[in-house]
Amino acid sequence: MEQTRRILSAVVVLPPLVLFLAYASLELFLLLVCSMMGMGLYEYFRLMPFKQSPVCVGMSYAIAFSLALSAYLGGMLWMPLTLSLSIMALTMSVIVTAGPSSPPFPMLLHSLFGIILIGWGLSHLILLRSFAGGKWYILLLCVVIWVGDASAMYIGQSLGRHHMAPTISPGKTWEGAVGGVLSCLLAAALGSHILVPDLSLRQSLVFGLLISLAAQLSDLGESMLKRYAGVKDSGALIPGHGGVLDRIDSLFFAAPLAFYMLNFLTILSAP
Repeated sequence: MEQTRRILSAVVVLPPLVLFLAYASLELFLLLVCSMMGMGLYEYFRLMPFKQSPVCVGMSYAIAFSLALSAYLGGMLWMPLTLSLSIMALTMSVIVTAGPSSPPFPMLLHSLFGIILIGWGLSHLILLRSFAGGKWYILLLCVVIWVGDASAMYIGQSLGRHHMAPTISPGKTWEGAVGGVLSCLLAAALGSHILVPDLSLRQSLVFGLLISLAAQLSDLGESMLKRYAGVKDSGALIPGHGGVLDRIDSLFFAAPLAFYMLNFLTILSAP
């Protein structure tokens, strides 16, 4: 029953999302990323109170959205400056708002982790979309992640014997992880041939390998957060798939890595 719910939800959600990624303007894509940030941070803030962990909610939202806006307006040149100024502003906000029931240093750390994980990670989708043909790179990234995630789950369930991190994510196995990597390599090779033929086979395989490793590590990071909060899912927005964080967690590490790899290739190919 759970697997049926996952499949039906994917059938309903994925086609409109693919069409949006393929045809939406950069401005509409910015709104999508900001919506993902907002929903992701909302779930993140809901997880924190389980451990009596205070956060600067308003400032965290403002910083995350400013990172996305700086990526849209100034690209990778503006984002480091925005992040540096934001950390200063966050520190000042913590100093002003912290009290006896909300110790300042945990408040700073919990707020900053949400900003870096969700705001900084997803802002790289804007940078990636800004490339020439960026929408196809976004689609390739999503295809590789989706195929790897589904393959790791099903292979792990059917063949998994050796648990990868039982205290963090009991369901994940090394067999599933290896199956996910191999599936990502295949998806990257075939997907790049269709979507971004400028990538060579070697570059596509490297892309698939790096994205697979980053996505699985990012997923484990979100699982660690849920174990810390003592919950199974970050939310219940999508039937069979959990919350928003459960669906976009792979992007937190994979999106920055995809951008920097492709940016590096662009520099190498420049005359």
